[in-house]
Amino acid sequence: MTAERGPGDTTRVTITRGDLGPGGWRELRAADGEEHPQEVPTGEVLACLWHLSDLHVCDAESPARAEYLDRHSDPDSPYREQLGDIGTYRPQEILTVQVATTMVRTVNDWRFGPTTGAPIDSVLLTGDLTDNAQRNELAWYQSIVEGGIISPRSGDEARSSWVGATNPDYCDERYWHPDGAPEGAEPDRPTRLYGYPTISGLVEAARRDVVSPGLALPWISVHGNHDGLLQGTVTPDADLRALAVGSERITDLPEGLDPMVTAVAIDGNGPVQYIHDATSPVTTIAPDPRRDFVEPHEFVATTRPDAAPGEPKYFVTDVGRLRIVAIDTVNPHGGWQGSLGQVQFDWLVRTLDDSADRYVVIASHHPSPTLTNGYAPEGAEERVLGDRVVEALLSRANVIAWIAGHVHFHAAGRHGDDERGFWEITTSSLIDWPQQARILEFVRVNDGPTPEIAIVSTVVDHGAPPQWNAAALNDPANLAAISRSLSANDYRLRESSLRGLNLESAPEVRNVVWRCPDPFASSS
Repeated sequence: MTAERGPGDTTRVTITRGDLGPGGWRELRAADGEEHPQEVPTGEVLACLWHLSDLHVCDAESPARAEYLDRHSDPDSPYREQLGDIGTYRPQEILTVQVATTMVRTVNDWRFGPTTGAPIDSVLLTGDLTDNAQRNELAWYQSIVEGGIISPRSGDEARSSWVGATNPDYCDERYWHPDGAPEGAEPDRPTRLYGYPTISGLVEAARRDVVSPGLALPWISVHGNHDGLLQGTVTPDADLRALAVGSERITDLPEGLDPMVTAVAIDGNGPVQYIHDATSPVTTIAPDPRRDFVEPHEFVATTRPDAAPGEPKYFVTDVGRLRIVAIDTVNPHGGWQGSLGQVQFDWLVRTLDDSADRYVVIASHHPSPTLTNGYAPEGAEERVLGDRVVEALLSRANVIAWIAGHVHFHAAGRHGDDERGFWEITTSSLIDWPQQARILEFVRVNDGPTPEIAIVSTVVDHGAPPQWNAAALNDPANLAAISRSLSANDYRLRESSLRGLNLESAPEVRNVVWRCPDPFASSS
């Protein structure tokens, strides 16, 4: 078979930050490709699949979001070191639909594995498909992957209620305003201090309908914390549902509260709560019932239409010669870190036993080091953490990989020893830099002392150009280019990232070949 390649192939061209500009802003530019450093093996192809993660399809106009917390992690905030990176506001959050549809078109332009030439079997999307667990966001995601028209706006059809929209009645200097500040006001802080550009018309361009062709390949959707919890952290209740669909946007912490109270709203482990009360300052926006939160059964019904009513958010599916065991690592009781319920863990053990004759790949949103959220209220089932899950996987020789997201950067690590074990692999998000996906080719090889499984990774950029054009705001791919540039210039991550969210990765976890023993070598 002859390998064929498509757009965004980082073995040919990479996208990197350019020279330092005013305020520390760097334009992006094309650079040399990054070839696989190892010899790419040949052998029997078990499967070839895309890995996309953390799309964060976002209704940025929703009043249920807590952008006002994020300022406490600004570079000059006295609370930054104590609170770390908060992540409730991103300047590029209005452009997630455009990025996702641009990546869908990129995926569709690749039909064969870049090194094996084998047909690509499927697209694996490992959670945080939406940003705020809202029904309209899930509907947008469905149209992105199935194909259709997405209208990425809520509330007032004629006027954006996003915190970065230029509004003379409410304009907070902590947010980037692409259209500039209201008349007579000073430029916002991102523009004034960090070199953010003025892009007149961007806010309205981001609200225009976008057409997605839909994925040309079968897809597998895994549940993430942002798909089930408010901003990926807080369990929705009746009060928060009223806030989401209502006509008031909270703009700051309640009167007189110490900003360190933010810690209880952003904790990775439950219990977690949304900080607001009757003294919280608000601004008026248009209500919208479509912003209500997704019920658990709705996620399954939307992402797995063939599932029977009441099926859980964990399941098994076969791709090529691989058995994909998709687990739900979201703690429904709150907190952005993960865990498994005891019932699901027991199911996982049974499933592994029933799959002893198959190559098994685990798929989840959280990777094992982030399965630390053991919180469960009184009377709820016990939560199972990462060490027990890894132990269960290592006890079965046929588990060859664990594919996850959540951390927003490329990474890989090996569990086990030379005779038994598996690779754990994460891929960057589509909302933060570098907004990339990954193609994984699983190949059974026999070029050494014993047969092995080779996992060939090729990182792919979405097909937007490195540089954006302010005169082409009608083009969703150009808006995706703007989003990538914004993500590359996040002013909170330029100097240091207190939660480890540096978003950079080393070459040895991008275009690379990983190997592990073939658990079925004796049957060859």
